[in-house]
Amino acid sequence: MIAKNIDVKLNVRPIYIGLVHEYAYEGPCRFGEGDALEKEYDQMVSRETYEIFKQDVFSHVPAGINMMDPIYLEATDEWVNSEKIYETLSAEIDKIDLFVFNFQIARGFIYVEFAQRFHKPVAMIPHSCCEETLNTAALHARGHEAYAFYSWADYEGYLRALRTRKALQNTRVLVASRFSSVKSYGGTDNFVNLEEITNRLGVKFRNISVHELLDQLHEVDPYSNPTIPGRKGQNINAEDTALAEKLADEFIANADEVRMDRAAIIDTFKAYVLVQKLMDHYECNAFTAPCPDLCSTRRLSEERVTFCLTHSLNIENGIPSACDLDFNSLLTQAVLENLSGKSVYMGNANVCSLEDGKLPTIFGDFDDAHIDHLDDKTNLYSIFHATPTRKFDGFEQPLKKYSVDSFAYSGFGATVRYDFMQDEGQEITVCRIDPTGTKMLAAKGTIVASAGYDGKSCGQGLFFRVADNKDLFYKQCEFGCHLTLVYGDYIEDLKKFGKVTGIEIVTA
Repeated sequence: MIAKNIDVKLNVRPIYIGLVHEYAYEGPCRFGEGDALEKEYDQMVSRETYEIFKQDVFSHVPAGINMMDPIYLEATDEWVNSEKIYETLSAEIDKIDLFVFNFQIARGFIYVEFAQRFHKPVAMIPHSCCEETLNTAALHARGHEAYAFYSWADYEGYLRALRTRKALQNTRVLVASRFSSVKSYGGTDNFVNLEEITNRLGVKFRNISVHELLDQLHEVDPYSNPTIPGRKGQNINAEDTALAEKLADEFIANADEVRMDRAAIIDTFKAYVLVQKLMDHYECNAFTAPCPDLCSTRRLSEERVTFCLTHSLNIENGIPSACDLDFNSLLTQAVLENLSGKSVYMGNANVCSLEDGKLPTIFGDFDDAHIDHLDDKTNLYSIFHATPTRKFDGFEQPLKKYSVDSFAYSGFGATVRYDFMQDEGQEITVCRIDPTGTKMLAAKGTIVASAGYDGKSCGQGLFFRVADNKDLFYKQCEFGCHLTLVYGDYIEDLKKFGKVTGIEIVTA
């Protein structure tokens, strides 16, 4: 069973600290009269406030957040910093990702010391009079991770960002490589240093030879693979072939149109099933392979498969999966899918700069004819790849309309063909992490046209309009070619993600 990073839970412990005065008196920090100065009154108010706190935090729980049992504590005006306090607060501490506190005046010393002792992320709920700014400043000055929130909506956004950070830390990439395990011959804009990515973001990389992978496409004795003779492989078997046939038939049945042979579709699904087996075997939950390096072996042509559909199906099932050994896009996928709960689309992104009022042909169908219906052809961008998905509206939403055609003109390599005009006017967010892994480009756009739906190869995708395509182009030159796209506006979510990871968000 593949442990998907979209299933990762962020464990949050709510903590309320009340204050009980041992004696009845007034002073510069305490005022009232009669029973309001009694110890029992403080205890009653603290309990009532605790109930409100619980109601607040348990009514603001985004998807993927696991709220742990809350803790109630009482401090007193004796200011005894009891060890019992920290014993109570640290229960199950290894399981907890974030501690969310609520308290008022003169209890911040517990909050600060807790963070100093245990080095765990802490936060205060919104509208905690004075205490958010006071104690957040104290902890930031001491180098500790602490959060405060402008509103409950902000609070939920940061929970999503922290859960996404944890999802990255639980991402393990199966890397099918030929010449190099860090870049392909078609992708020089990859991460410069994967070790640095592991150290800072927690993503792990597991390598397998592309030849070892392709050998296991054959339904033979798993000890007979020429690349690993005598060692048991994960070769597809009769059960896997039956599964590939079942999946292929479902894929065909749900399509509006199918323009290739069933047998060739089944071959493509065998590759998909094998990749699932290998990810499961190596305990990975993401996948990438180098397109040109693989292509030039001629083995894909001999095996009659491509990995385009594998990427599409992985992505729409919450498994980051990237063409061309593009780790940057892979991690961007993981970020966007976890923030949005939707499948994404990655592709070659190009600025549509007009010459004499016309768009020069970029690639395949990406020409002036496909935007001829637009009155305004300014500030356009295009993106193309043969890896669209059918879950752009959300993992739990119905499949979008699609057709099926081969990648190759000779009829092999099933791909999802998607007419983006069904989503004309849809707002999108496009992103990419830069080669240093320290910055992320993010821009909003709107789908205005589609191209390549009736074609083959990589040449299908969409045109979208941005605020300033010249600005986006020159910023993209610092990030690389492939952009990853998600439906909706996630700029503010990405800014929060940037704050919890230290990644600079560059908007265009």
